[in-house]
Amino acid sequence: MGRKAWFYRQLLSYMPVFFIVISFVFFVFFQMLGEQSRQGAIQANEMMIQQAMRSVDNSLKAIDQMLVQELLFNPDMSEFFNHEDQDNVYLNMQALKAMKQFKVSNPLVDSMVLVRAEDEFVLSTSSTFKLQDYADYSFLRPYLSQANSEAKWSGVRDFHEFSFNNASKVLTLVREAPFVTHGKGIITINIKADAIHQMILSMVNPEVSFIHVLDAAGYAMNASTSASEDGEMVSRAVSPYTNWVYEGGLTRGKMADFVSQLYNVWFMVGLLMCAAGIVWIIWVTRRNYKPIEAIVSRIQKYSQSKTSSLLHGSKQDEFAFIESALESILEQSNSFQQQHREDLHLRKAYLFQQLMEGQYPSSLEQWNVQHDVMGLPDLSKPLTVQVIEIDKYTLFCDQYLQQDQYLMKFALKSAVQEIAAGQGAVIWTEWISASKLGVITEAREQNAEQQMVALFEHARLWTEEYLKLTITIGIGEIAERYTDITESYEQALTALKYKMILGENRIIHYTQVTGEERGHAFDFLNLIRSMAQSFRLVNGDWQAKYDTLIHNIEQNMLDRDGVVSLADYMMYSLGREMSCMAKEFQDLWIQEGQPALRRALQSSETLEQLEHSYGEALSSLFKSMSALMQGRNHADAILKIRLFMEQNSSNPDLSLHYLSERFDINWKTLSKLFREETGQKFVDYLIELRMNHARKLLQETLLPVQDIATEVGYSNAISFGRMFKKMTGMSPGDYREQAASDTRTTGADRSI
Repeated sequence: MGRKAWFYRQLLSYMPVFFIVISFVFFVFFQMLGEQSRQGAIQANEMMIQQAMRSVDNSLKAIDQMLVQELLFNPDMSEFFNHEDQDNVYLNMQALKAMKQFKVSNPLVDSMVLVRAEDEFVLSTSSTFKLQDYADYSFLRPYLSQANSEAKWSGVRDFHEFSFNNASKVLTLVREAPFVTHGKGIITINIKADAIHQMILSMVNPEVSFIHVLDAAGYAMNASTSASEDGEMVSRAVSPYTNWVYEGGLTRGKMADFVSQLYNVWFMVGLLMCAAGIVWIIWVTRRNYKPIEAIVSRIQKYSQSKTSSLLHGSKQDEFAFIESALESILEQSNSFQQQHREDLHLRKAYLFQQLMEGQYPSSLEQWNVQHDVMGLPDLSKPLTVQVIEIDKYTLFCDQYLQQDQYLMKFALKSAVQEIAAGQGAVIWTEWISASKLGVITEAREQNAEQQMVALFEHARLWTEEYLKLTITIGIGEIAERYTDITESYEQALTALKYKMILGENRIIHYTQVTGEERGHAFDFLNLIRSMAQSFRLVNGDWQAKYDTLIHNIEQNMLDRDGVVSLADYMMYSLGREMSCMAKEFQDLWIQEGQPALRRALQSSETLEQLEHSYGEALSSLFKSMSALMQGRNHADAILKIRLFMEQNSSNPDLSLHYLSERFDINWKTLSKLFREETGQKFVDYLIELRMNHARKLLQETLLPVQDIATEVGYSNAISFGRMFKKMTGMSPGDYREQAASDTRTTGADRSI
């Protein structure tokens, strides 16, 4: 407690100022809150006045409109003004009944009077009168002597129906009757001013606000109260229909008046409190600074040179000196530790990359210097290299943000290291590319390969279960010497290339693929060309050829590069066949077919995925071609003619006229339709068909050129040779020699 005495004294000395300032802030806050509430109440009062004015005007308009309808459509009203017989009891009763019905329909109506001008007869809801004897004669007489086509509501006036009755405050509406024939009489409707007043009071909370209504002459609907008695007037509105004035304000009690009057007093008290607080702070600070001042005086006597170096030339004060000294020490320490950690990671990654590229240390002694410091494996022991690849890396990048990708990769690397440590294995892991993690593992003497496979199988299962990722691991053979690490690394990468054939989410050892019989891409070219031709002919046998192609790829164990080459050649062959068809088919290939196949190739990492996605794209293209073919005129006939030409291309008489007679189509029409469907002239198509047949015979048979010319429909070998050279750029004999040379080269490659 004694050590903190100065602290508590310092703290308690400022507490009064704290409470003073907080009290003043609370006062200002609540004062501002009250002012905002008042402004809100004023706005609400203005809206309430507008609502009350509209409500009253709508009620009065409704009464006026109903009166007009009665004058127009109620015959009892019209008959009263058209007859001059005062003793017509039935007519008077019908008019009285209509007036009472009108009062029932309009509860605001207090009384209603009919005045006939011809005989000055007055019929009210209470009795009948002669106009001179009627108590309200002074009000009605001016309306009988002048036109009053535009009816208006009167101001507040005194009304009594009988001379012995007390007068009541009413508002009166006067209209000429009948409505279409002026001058026969008038109708008056009286509404008590108290009814309007009560109607408005129902919309107002008298404890919060009030509304006064004054007529055009300034008389109030209820003269018992005034604005000065109710409170503060804040709003005013004038009705465009009646010219009445609506005034409203806020009810103000005695306590509110008292608080409002004290507002300025409280504000001045608050300012004085702030000034007193400032004076208090200055006095307390000067008193409590004396012990610190003694320490500061000693610091100032310290070496000015040291102070200048620590403060870096800035303003010299005692606190800056202490702070700069501490910051300088901490900054240098943190910088050194951070730099050491970063250098260690970078140096390890750099050494790992050097080993993979074959840049070995000049001696093991040089390596062992860094062995213990950096935790590196012992190069004197047998090692093996593994490469862990994240499957579907494109989808991985699309699914996770870049920050999450770094976190997942860090988790994968840490998991492999922890699993290896748990099994007593010594490994070294570094990321060698965005999707590949390189691993160097020390091979133990007994069962090294089995233990290594078990380790990475554990890592694969852990990654799939907890990270929701799949990985494929390529394992190279054991490097007995550290100079063989590069070879083991290349073997691990080679093993990963067969992920497309063997599948992902597994371990692939180099020994699984190194002894397999691997085919070459050109073994499948004829099958691909045949499938492309089936597409051109819109023949459904393309599916069987596609399945055969996939099966052969699996059997021949092509790596990813070989599979991609075949897929590219398939797109090339299909594009070439489509270029020989009509423009609609060419557009279909460019806009739909080719983009779909490219997307399928890019998104497939295994042969199974490629088979599915490529097959779907080809099926969609074939369906579109079939639909397009069916929608074209004479498409079926041209397809039959093309099939006939392929089966009888050796017939020298094959021509437009020959086909015209056989298929019963005019030769000119046939030529036009053939070009529309195939995109080629008939002659060009026939020549290409025969030359393709000739190429096949030259490659696969030893028939003389004369026999081959006859076989493809040419009676003259010279004409055949000239056309063949025009189409291929070489003579038939040269073409056969080149094909034989290619076959020998292929055989030599396979034997190797």
